[in-house]
Amino acid sequence: MSLLGKRVTERIKPSVITEMMILVKKHKAISLTAGEPSSEMYPVDLLRETIERALRDPGILSYYPLSTGITELREWIAEWMKEDGLLPQSYGGENVIMTNGSQDGLNLVSEAFIEPGDTVLVENPTYPEALLAFSKEGARFVSVPVDKDGPIIEEMERVLSQNKVKLFYTIVNFQNPSGCVTTEERKKRILELASRYGFLIIEDDPYRYLRYEGKHEGSYIGLAQDEDRVIYLGSFSKIIAPGIRCGYMIVPSKITSQMGELVLATKLSLPAFLQRATWELLRNIDMKAHLAKLADTYRTRRDALHRFLQGKAVPQGMTYDLPKGGFFIWARVPWLKDCFDFAKFAVLEEKVGVVPGAAFYPDVLTADRSTLRLSFAKVPPETAEEAGERLGRALARYKETG
Repeated sequence: MSLLGKRVTERIKPSVITEMMILVKKHKAISLTAGEPSSEMYPVDLLRETIERALRDPGILSYYPLSTGITELREWIAEWMKEDGLLPQSYGGENVIMTNGSQDGLNLVSEAFIEPGDTVLVENPTYPEALLAFSKEGARFVSVPVDKDGPIIEEMERVLSQNKVKLFYTIVNFQNPSGCVTTEERKKRILELASRYGFLIIEDDPYRYLRYEGKHEGSYIGLAQDEDRVIYLGSFSKIIAPGIRCGYMIVPSKITSQMGELVLATKLSLPAFLQRATWELLRNIDMKAHLAKLADTYRTRRDALHRFLQGKAVPQGMTYDLPKGGFFIWARVPWLKDCFDFAKFAVLEEKVGVVPGAAFYPDVLTADRSTLRLSFAKVPPETAEEAGERLGRALARYKETG
């Protein structure tokens, strides 16, 4: 008899993304696996200065009295989002709760809202670590397919008519893994469905500022105004550095108190020192120039991988739509029957790592096993050429093995 509870023994499954990253590192392969920014893009010098500035107040190393995070950073986030047209004017710093990255926000949402047996609607495919967060609380899943403009409304209505859904989890910009962006029109229609069917929208938006062409879309929380239908999750992991573990959630005013109490019960106090350093960085950095530099760098890397995939992998049957932002190319190889097996083959035989696409589907039995997720964020152009060569060879050799 196990001493562990059901959260660990039955509901939590291994992370395929983590397993592939470990396998890549072990075999010294070129990695197209990691969905994280490139370390040379971290503003290290400025962060060093702001850490030193934060330490001028040694009290910041003590327990911070507010479990929701330092006031200055929360107010900065609220104003930044309002200037960008993402947040209703009635919202302020009191609606912002700091988190240990977006994953912490997902865990807080799960703990606050999900009871065993509750139904969560997710995109198909979607971010598997979000599924882990919901699964550990005993959620069951129903899904809606996406196209380039986001969730398909007709399919969503069909699912909602057959299931009592408590939450809808959506990645709105350059979705992980598909790269789709939910349009304003789709958001409006989904908000209408949320009102009609009585579910909460969890708007996860870590890739918004990694747009390489076109114009930004609005947000669910901005469109909803004061309807209390949306919780927004954001993070500085992709645009500053993931190691600072600085994320945030925006919650309706009527639940800010209870959510703050939940944070207190689960964490007591967040790392106020890192939050202070982040705030010092944000108010001293030229954010517009910084984001433009990120866009230029990642656009160049996307285009380089695209060019070499066209030359080496596409002739082997690979197809994909080039994303307008984010970190991922969502590829399909129609003849591929087992993307898990191929991903291991590619690492072991050609020293190139990809993530099997079937890992991103809530139902592994109906998952598309011909899909692969390729991340270009950490792959400079000179490495992209070799990555394309190796992936093309891996596909050709794997096909020959039958």
